[in-house]
Amino acid sequence: MGNLIRQELFKLSRKHSTWICTALMIVMQIGFAVLAKNDPKMVNPEAAFQSTFYANPLILYFMIAACATIITMEFQYGTIRALLYRKYSRGQVLVSKWVCMFIYSAYWYALSFFVSLVLREFMFKHVINLHATTDGISVFRYTAMVDGGKFVTLWLLLSLVFLLANVFRNSAAAVSVGIIGYLAANLVMQILVVLIQEYDWIKWNPLTMMLYPSLLSDPDAYTKLLNLTNTQMFFGNVFYIALFLWIGYYFFKKRNI
Repeated sequence: MGNLIRQELFKLSRKHSTWICTALMIVMQIGFAVLAKNDPKMVNPEAAFQSTFYANPLILYFMIAACATIITMEFQYGTIRALLYRKYSRGQVLVSKWVCMFIYSAYWYALSFFVSLVLREFMFKHVINLHATTDGISVFRYTAMVDGGKFVTLWLLLSLVFLLANVFRNSAAAVSVGIIGYLAANLVMQILVVLIQEYDWIKWNPLTMMLYPSLLSDPDAYTKLLNLTNTQMFFGNVFYIALFLWIGYYFFKKRNI
């Protein structure tokens, strides 16, 4: 299976879109850094740094597209047959794609965090103190912690995208449903919080788990709103990620080629 993972990573590295998207994200981060430098009232430098200069929405869209197409394109162009006619099982093929996308998502988060540190060093060194603490947590640790929470919830969404990619035959459909679903989920978050106050059992649904980064950024407020602890939210995310991946695996095993 290691060979399959290397092949998938090689294909990603050879795609022009990988490097175009990388350049686009870095340019966007630099753009927000320049705005924060020139007009700190409009874009707060510390808040921008803690949000890795707003790279997360772009990463999310890049990863939704990548996870949807890595499976659907195999079926669209019939290349899945070549893999299955060799010594690899369907399970090995699918797991190799999961691992590849995990590495790819880690690349995006590591890069955005690194670029943020570089921008802070050259543009905000005397404005943003990485060692300054709030409630006993340094700016550096807070940023890394919330970024980690975003990474976990990204994979909650991607596990659902993988599931959809194993149901749809067209990559555009899987990408569209993934993005529209994400936007719709954000719209109902406020309603969901109100419902949780009335019906406590609702807190265990997967949409609530998407608020994990918010809970990490403001634990006192969100623990009261959601009636969930940091640990419960983390394991809730892990549970739904595993569940959606397993369902996607089931459909992949049953899918006709």
